[in-house]
Amino acid sequence: MRKLQNLFLLFLIFAHPSQILAKGKRRKCSNDSLSEGAIMAKLMNNYTKMLPDAEDSVMVNVEIHVQDMGSLNEISSDFEIDILFTQLWHDPALSFAAYPACKRNITMEPRLLPQIWSPNTCMINSKKTHVHASPSENVMVILYENGTVWVNHRLAVKAPCNLDLRQFPFDVQTCILIFESYSHNSEEVELHWMEEAVTLMNQIQLPDFDMVGFNTSKANLLYPNGFWDQLTVTFTFKRRYGFYIIQAYVPTYLTIIVSWVSFCMEPKALPARTTVGISSLLALTFQFGNILKNLPRVSYVKAMDVWMLGCISFVFATMIELAFVCYISRCQNSVRNAERRRERMRNSQVWANGSCRTTRTNGYANGSVISHYNPINNGNGNLNGNGQLRNETPVVTHRNNSFSRHNGPPSPLNLQMTTFDSEIPLTFDQLRPETPEPRSGCMARFHPEAIDKFSIVAFPLAFTIFNLIYWNYYLSQTFDQTFEQVFKK
Repeated sequence: MRKLQNLFLLFLIFAHPSQILAKGKRRKCSNDSLSEGAIMAKLMNNYTKMLPDAEDSVMVNVEIHVQDMGSLNEISSDFEIDILFTQLWHDPALSFAAYPACKRNITMEPRLLPQIWSPNTCMINSKKTHVHASPSENVMVILYENGTVWVNHRLAVKAPCNLDLRQFPFDVQTCILIFESYSHNSEEVELHWMEEAVTLMNQIQLPDFDMVGFNTSKANLLYPNGFWDQLTVTFTFKRRYGFYIIQAYVPTYLTIIVSWVSFCMEPKALPARTTVGISSLLALTFQFGNILKNLPRVSYVKAMDVWMLGCISFVFATMIELAFVCYISRCQNSVRNAERRRERMRNSQVWANGSCRTTRTNGYANGSVISHYNPINNGNGNLNGNGQLRNETPVVTHRNNSFSRHNGPPSPLNLQMTTFDSEIPLTFDQLRPETPEPRSGCMARFHPEAIDKFSIVAFPLAFTIFNLIYWNYYLSQTFDQTFEQVFKK
């Protein structure tokens, strides 16, 4: 085969230029042959626009050449495509083999197409279709001498897509073109794909998608007035998720890492930690809304929803951890303040009613002995010449729920001296030692620094596990879906 190609190239090189140019000229017809116009005039005079006579249904072969594709719109669930739509059928009434013609085919004017029978094949699922006009309608009609008609239209079609955004932005979408004869059922017209049904004239490049394949199929559908042949071509598109990796996933990674910076701050830096958490939460929420505004309002959960909601949950968890740390810090401060108050109460106590002023020694602080020495001298406080009190009263000592009387002052360790400012005597409740305040019920045994140290390890570990599950699940789903759409029969 390669030798034949080389010989053909040598012929082109050494052939005379006039011989090469002669191949491009139209062949002149002899005087006894009819011109194309004359042949068409004779055919149209004897032609009736009816279903061609045949023992069986008319076979119509269809093929499309994909010239270009527009963007795939998720909001309206459709795509735009430019195709060359070809139909080929046989009409014996248009055969001109019996006429003296110098050519075996005639290129007809598009204005003659409405005058001949056609299968009226249309795209029944298209939203909008029009024939390109640049400047006139791009329609080609060729009639062969045996009556075969070849019609080609250059069409711009807007057709629907079966959008399923559960895997977004790792989704695989399919868009469908469906061809049927609008006027004739399968008993009159049978539609068939040609051997090479779909041809790509150029490499298809879309901003957001790659066309990974296409496949054709044929079906026979039942309508109220019979069965219709239906030809379907399905285009499979895989989304380019590089844009979303740069614009969505990488910024969320950075935002999550920034939210963990608060674990390195001391618990007392509450304003700074709160600012970091709230800023991260607002950034993720704004970014999530910016992505969703370009998508249809579907009710199911998308892969992007799982990712963004998961990241927002991690940032929200850092705020919960901050609240827990603040609660523990407040509990510890409350316990410290209570201990200081109890320590001060052990050393001194001032009664609110102003009846007495009490000074307690270490013996009372231990709670073992309470002693009272009450000098009573009718409020005069007279002393004898030796500096001793007169009219001494006994001292009551409480030790192990037993009372004893002493005629002299108690020992200095167990002494509690009371100086009366009023004539109101002390009650027994005032003589009882004050019970300590109960400890707070909060979890004061935890330390805020220990919680932050645990969080700085636990949060990245949990986020790593979330990433492994997320990427493994959705990437494997995308691969399986692509394989099924491309290689299914």
